[in-house]
Amino acid sequence: MPIYEWRCAACEVTFEALEPTARANVRKLCPRCGRVARRAVSTFAISAGNSALNSARRAAADLDVTKLKVPPFARLCGMDDHSASRFAAYKLGRGAEFDDKTQAKTEQREAQGDPPPKPARTSSSHNHRPKPAPH
Repeated sequence: MPIYEWRCAACEVTFEALEPTARANVRKLCPRCGRVARRAVSTFAISAGNSALNSARRAAADLDVTKLKVPPFARLCGMDDHSASRFAAYKLGRGAEFDDKTQAKTEQREAQGDPPPKPARTSSSHNHRPKPAPH
């Protein structure tokens, strides 16, 4: 049975449901505001049942959201490690959790009297300066 996604335009919530293919176009009510939501275009996954989906979600929930790694090629120009992790957390819908954990770590460090960490250097290998004109 496929998983379909719906998006509520009123409160901008996206939610999923396991539905038979015959019910794919049935309108769903938003679980937050109760208004009619539209089915969203989404990616798909093939699994051996609902247990595979649940175990993948549990594994993702167990990850420390402040330690997400983003390879340099997937970053915006000049993005440092902290900013890339924060960006990835927001893309996963866990941005508020990232901000809360980061703030808690900062408060703990300050309470212990530790100095703030040095800003990380970016690993960008290019620049946006124009090339000099040929002579």
